[in-house]
Amino acid sequence: MILRGPESFQYPSRKEFQHLGEIMHQVRSVQHRDHLPMLAASIGSLVPHEFSASGTFDVSKKHFLIGHSSYGEEHTHLYESQGYRWDPAIHLLQATQIGTVSSEDLLDMEIPKEVVNLKLDGGIKECLTVGVRGVLGMCTYFAFSNFDQRLMNKFETMMQILGPHLHLAYMRTTSWADHGQPSLKQLALTDREEEIMRWVAEGKTNWEISIILHLSLNTIKFHLKNVYQKFGGVENRWAAVAQWQSLSSNLILPYTVTRQDISPKTKRPLR
Repeated sequence: MILRGPESFQYPSRKEFQHLGEIMHQVRSVQHRDHLPMLAASIGSLVPHEFSASGTFDVSKKHFLIGHSSYGEEHTHLYESQGYRWDPAIHLLQATQIGTVSSEDLLDMEIPKEVVNLKLDGGIKECLTVGVRGVLGMCTYFAFSNFDQRLMNKFETMMQILGPHLHLAYMRTTSWADHGQPSLKQLALTDREEEIMRWVAEGKTNWEISIILHLSLNTIKFHLKNVYQKFGGVENRWAAVAQWQSLSSNLILPYTVTRQDISPKTKRPLR
């Protein structure tokens, strides 16, 4: 099994992060099952695509369920009953503990000819599937097809950031609406942790935040590690932002610091 490493992640530009912030806000408005198509529509404003689907995968029960799909009834049924077993994202949800995975993370997986033909018969060309790990083994699944292949790396990067937000929105409108949200012990953030999360949500790197707040890089990393633990042991900054915004309803960002505000004398490659 060959996994793509972190070098495949392309950090978005400031303009792209502004767009991502708008999508995060849109996703927060998804409150009912009838709103599920809005999840795909929000992503479509970022990377236009022809088909999309979203659903859940229970790792312990190996149960796959599609909640919304524009792929067509026949294709959706075949994929829900059989095809998902050969989806790289689903495979990685079962084989690893990674929080957010995609079909681009497992490029050497052999796909049966029958599944390939199923895609071709359905007019499916480019495809990106994303799995987001949730609590108690309940994961969410998002698929997008027929978009500009040249945008694949950008698409995957954006889904790494937006995936945790889509996960919370999907679960909020389906499983949690029916059975209630699992209660996890949440600890309040300190003022410094809140301040750092505001800058993380704006897209600043750890190094940039350290310059803005006049703190060492290690201090920023220390605070973020504490935040991850307080949010139930989330894996990365993107999952932390999703939890932070969901719990605090905090979408107002601080004033924007530009790269010109960072002294050229101390500037170095961003981490």
